[in-house]
Amino acid sequence: MELQLEHLTKQYGSLIAVDNLNTTLTCGIYGLLGANGSGKTTLMRLICDIQSPTAGSICYDGLDIQTAGERYRNQLGYLPQDFGYYPDFSAYKFLMYMSAIKGLSKTFARERSLQLLDEVDLLQVKDKKIKTFSGGMKQRLGIAQAMLNDPRILILDEPTAGLDPKERVRFRNLISSFSHNKIVLLSTHIVSDVEYIAGHILMMKKGQFIHEGKPDKIIHRIDGKVWECQVPNEEVPTLREHYTISNLRSENNMTILRIIHDSQPLESAIPAAPNLEDLYLYYFSEEGKKI
Repeated sequence: MELQLEHLTKQYGSLIAVDNLNTTLTCGIYGLLGANGSGKTTLMRLICDIQSPTAGSICYDGLDIQTAGERYRNQLGYLPQDFGYYPDFSAYKFLMYMSAIKGLSKTFARERSLQLLDEVDLLQVKDKKIKTFSGGMKQRLGIAQAMLNDPRILILDEPTAGLDPKERVRFRNLISSFSHNKIVLLSTHIVSDVEYIAGHILMMKKGQFIHEGKPDKIIHRIDGKVWECQVPNEEVPTLREHYTISNLRSENNMTILRIIHDSQPLESAIPAAPNLEDLYLYYFSEEGKKI
């Protein structure tokens, strides 16, 4: 199974949201990282055939998705950033409604809806109205509706935004459990949400992939650019103005800093092993701080 992007471009007037992307996705979880406005959502909408490219193509197993039409969309599961639901519907009624929209038979829809409600831990509240659900419960219902047709391609746009840490962990585990023999594309700007589950990272900036590869490979791009040092507390505000600081921890009257910078920021700074969050901050921190 392959999803191939060839010279994929989407332009709105003079704005190029997706700029000549080329890559091939196979089975596995892909983390799509980028700041707001980097083109992530536009890319996902193109993959879902919600929007048409200005140039280039997307092919699923060698067939252009625009030619495949409904045959391709039947293989898709999509959880958009703004997940729409009917607040007065129960969870079960909502999944049955979405099953009808997807053209699933009523018999299959009943069985599949109950199975998914159980898997996302909502079976015990299946008859409660969605408006009574917490944010995490709504997102779990969102992933259930995306999985109704047992898709081979699962697209998730910022699925953990606004969730507390416990719900984010639960949601990540849920995605992992659903990912077997599927292409899963998970868009987020929360690095830890992909650090643990994604086998491949696509880092996007200004409509282009600036890095792609396995997490442990691409983080080496910033070897020698991450530093740790200890400074008096009163020096921290000045340092924060001039450097990208990924972490700080106070101990007595001193602060231990983790600084991302092209060269040694202070004489006392020693090199540190980079991680995925450091890589993200190196490319998406305020311009000028990493120069």
